[in-house]
Amino acid sequence: MKINNKDVPTFIKNGAPNFNAVLIYGPDSGLVRERTMELAQKVASDLNDPFNVSNLSQKNILDELTTLTDNLNALSITGDRRLVIVSDASERLVNILEGVMANANPSTLLILRAGDLKTRNKLRILAEKSDAMASVACYADDPKDIRKLIDAIFEERNITCNYEVRNCIENSLGNDRAISRSEIEKLAIFIGDGGNVSLEDVASIIGDNTVITLTDLALRTAGGDALGLDRALSRCLNEEIKPTTILRSVANHMMRLQLTLEKMQFGENPDLAISKLRPPVFFKARAQFRSQLLFWTKTGTLRALSLLLTAERKCKEKNNPDATVCGRTLHQVAALARNLN
Repeated sequence: MKINNKDVPTFIKNGAPNFNAVLIYGPDSGLVRERTMELAQKVASDLNDPFNVSNLSQKNILDELTTLTDNLNALSITGDRRLVIVSDASERLVNILEGVMANANPSTLLILRAGDLKTRNKLRILAEKSDAMASVACYADDPKDIRKLIDAIFEERNITCNYEVRNCIENSLGNDRAISRSEIEKLAIFIGDGGNVSLEDVASIIGDNTVITLTDLALRTAGGDALGLDRALSRCLNEEIKPTTILRSVANHMMRLQLTLEKMQFGENPDLAISKLRPPVFFKARAQFRSQLLFWTKTGTLRALSLLLTAERKCKEKNNPDATVCGRTLHQVAALARNLN
């Protein structure tokens, strides 16, 4: 049976009642681990108890076909519900699972942890169609999920922050649940119980190095700073950021300048126009962004975007030196900025 995403928290909180097995899978390995641990802790109070908890690998099961059955049918010494966790399940286990589910032991819960499974994957199909198995998908966090995670961790410690700070935290995090939780908890520990989070706190504790590096490069390029551009580009390449990603980041910066210029053209105050951008302009970059509005024009941004999009296409062609194409194009945009300023 497929568990809808909105019902997953309640399903886990209740310990997967009325099910003999739960498949937890998806591309977000951090969320897969987190949900596996949350469910396991609802079933067994001590996950290190060898009498009530068995941890198996797929190899263990395939090497000895009775391994899974023996563990599922083992008796609990304390009388509590037993738990069996398979850490690397795949569709190679389907035939064994079909036999096990036909004679399932209701006193034991089987948790199958897996990676990303396509719609036609046999293990996923088995879990979604079976009345005795539940299927829980773990996809990358969206902004709403990140907000809920921030709220949960901050409320636990009575920590507060304003809307701008919350946006900054959200934009500094990726889509892996384990990493996001770790970063938010690190920030919470730094702030302390009952504290208030500032933008400076977020920048110093969570600051996404890749985002900061790309932001710096975009500002240097759009500001016409050739020397600063070279330094920032070297950092990006040293961090193994792809030239296409670099070009898209600078193109995004140019589109945001263009959007703000259009709002100003209709009489909107520059600061108000900047504040309406989503995601918000990084607070440390706001002054530079505002100053670039003084010399960039709509025609200029369109010319820069044309250069950047053409370069991205060239980078995707075979035998093209993408790093060279990227660097040359960024300097063309920087030269355009100097001519406009």
